Formats: sequence, structure tokens, C-alpha cells
Amino acid sequence: MEYTLNAVEVYKSETGDIVRGFLARKLSFPECIAALDAALARFMPRLQGKDIPALRIEMLANNEVVMKEMERRGPPQP
Repeated sequence: MEYTLNAVEVYKSETGDIVRGFLARKLSFPECIAALDAALARFMPRLQGKDIPALRIEMLANNEVVMKEMERRGPPQP
């Protein structure tokens, strides 16, 4: 039997790549947020009700990583 990834697993993989790109400074904060929002928009139609708790956990984890990194970087320089 062949195993296929469900929508949440694919979302986790894609958003993990986005967050890693942000941490590596390949994406700016606005680009990162836009990419995370776009990923969510792409995957929402594929999700089932049972997927929502796992999706929410992943969204909150991504948000925490991004916000901690922004805090670490400090205020924007003029």
C-alpha cells in the first residue's frame, strides 16, 4: 500500500521551508508572512474538519518561531 501525504503534512513541509528561508535571511519579514498566508490559502480548500487542530498547532508554531526571530533581530534600522 502506497502512503501519500495528507494536506497538513504537505502544509508543514512547505511552511517549514518558508520559515527556514526567513531564518536564513533569504526572505524578509513581510515576504515570510505573505508566503505563510499564501500557503494557508492554498491548503484550506483541501483540509477536512479533523485537520484543523493540527493545522492550528503548526500555524502557532510557525508564528512563534518568526516572532522570536524578529525579537532577536531587534527594531528595524532607519
